[in-house]
Amino acid sequence: MQLKSSRRILTTLLATATLGLGMAAQADDLVVSATSQTSDDYALAVAWSNQLAESDANHQLTVVDNGSVNGLRQLAAGRLDIAVIGAPHYLDAVNKRGNFSKDPDRLTDSYKNLRSLFAISTSAGQYVVRDDAGIKSFADLSGHSIAIGRPGGNAGRVSSAFLEAYGLTPEDDVDTQYIDYSDAFNQMSNGRLDGTFVWGGLPQAAIDNASRTMDLRFISPDEDKVDAFRDHITAGQHYRLKSVSQQDVENAYQGRVAAEGDVNFWTFPYMFVVDRDLDDDTAYALTKALWNHLDAIKKTSAALNLLRRDEATTGLTAELHPGAARYFREIGLIE
Repeated sequence: MQLKSSRRILTTLLATATLGLGMAAQADDLVVSATSQTSDDYALAVAWSNQLAESDANHQLTVVDNGSVNGLRQLAAGRLDIAVIGAPHYLDAVNKRGNFSKDPDRLTDSYKNLRSLFAISTSAGQYVVRDDAGIKSFADLSGHSIAIGRPGGNAGRVSSAFLEAYGLTPEDDVDTQYIDYSDAFNQMSNGRLDGTFVWGGLPQAAIDNASRTMDLRFISPDEDKVDAFRDHITAGQHYRLKSVSQQDVENAYQGRVAAEGDVNFWTFPYMFVVDRDLDDDTAYALTKALWNHLDAIKKTSAALNLLRRDEATTGLTAELHPGAARYFREIGLIE
């Protein structure tokens, strides 16, 4: 009887040990939070996840979308592993400014413990309006309605600052509405909204889809308004305008979206950040899996055509993670 009991105990211990070894052999499943399902960083995260599935049996990525502000909060709270955040917005977070001004101190302290893996500069803020709305320029928005981003996001602050640079007061002179652009396009198609902010590259999927059901037009802030814009927003020095030619717009949308000459999109380095306690080998493997397979990743989405490895460490406002730094030193990008 005692022998049978001992055998059962031994069998249980062996089974537990085997299960433990099996669990240890499984890949780390990390959660990465992107801006939205139509953003370039989301397309990159999905391609990155697929590349890891092919080339790295030890690491997996699950992609979700939370917006940049909420995504950073989720990372700081330990609910996910990687988040994307604009370089100027990270400075707002660690200095308790802008959208992060009312965050509890425990989150602010956690923001200071984040490190960057790399940055991308493929996405940009863009504005499109219904072509029949009579809006030809940013100055023409007075008396009209426009969606300026999801509630609580940074896009609303940036859009409002550009309006103020033109002497327009949000909510008073312009009917500014905090609506995600997927819902905004639905309202535009029904004539209840004149325009919307959109984040992404060229072409941008949401604009491309909407342009097949209604006539759209790009409008944009002018270069000579940038200084005034920077006076109305924190960390304004990190924002810049990116000129896109009328011909590029024509080619991207096959003439379905009009533009009066070249168009200005606003942008900044967009960082993929992690907790500083992420082990160096994991940070190294994740970074290497993406940038060593750049050509394959760029082929997964036209939105990633402007992805450049030599820009991966440019304009970072969060310290580079040691594991990522090891990779970039290996390829000679940093010293």
